[in-house]
Amino acid sequence: MFRLAKLGFIVLGIVSLAACVPNRKVVLAQDKDPENVQEINNMYFVDEPVDNAIRQGDELYINISSADEAETVFDKNTDQRVYDPALLSYTVDDEGYIRLPYVDKVKLSGLHLDEAAIKIEKELSQYLYVPSVFIRFVNNKVTILGEVNTPGVYVFNYKSVNILQAIGYANDISTFGNRERVLIIREEGDHRSKYVIDLTSNTLLSSPYYMVKSNDVIYIEPLKRKKWGMDVFPWGLVLSMVSLTIVVMTFMVTYLK
Repeated sequence: MFRLAKLGFIVLGIVSLAACVPNRKVVLAQDKDPENVQEINNMYFVDEPVDNAIRQGDELYINISSADEAETVFDKNTDQRVYDPALLSYTVDDEGYIRLPYVDKVKLSGLHLDEAAIKIEKELSQYLYVPSVFIRFVNNKVTILGEVNTPGVYVFNYKSVNILQAIGYANDISTFGNRERVLIIREEGDHRSKYVIDLTSNTLLSSPYYMVKSNDVIYIEPLKRKKWGMDVFPWGLVLSMVSLTIVVMTFMVTYLK
């Protein structure tokens, strides 16, 4: 009986370990080299700055006002009940221009938002008294699929977000998501490419794919434990039965003595 009880404890331990996901599989941006442990406040630099320039196809919310006007001079929609910037956006055409009242076409491609605002203010200064221009990106989106808690298409009003922010939109990766193999599918013009990154490595912070661009698709593949069905197997019931069996055998050994 004692041997059976001992065997039961061993089985219980093996089952518990099989059902668990190791900590190293879920911790992000970790230093995997034990001989290279550094302080947590390290700073990382990438060779290329974050691309915040306006490009063809970008959608821009542009609000223009003047010092001699109490309200906005003009919007694409004059209904003041509408507050969705997406409905008031301007699309940068294939040549890098947008069309505005009074000045017609203004080329903005290659400029940052503050530079574009200054250029539009200069163009409008001959028609308006001290014009003020506010610009921001709208309708950028990322698609997140696979082993996340809330897969879907998410819209953000920035030029780009980082991979951790994007996954945050989907309420984080599920327990059985493979953080070591995250697929990014990116379209740049007519070219489509895919990249695989490791979220658990500290090289993530200096990776050129740390920043997610609009229209990127992020796919989190499942761990092998998921493929084997360990996420749906009734481990709770099995552990309860094993525990009960051990208790009964222990009681019988004690009683028979």
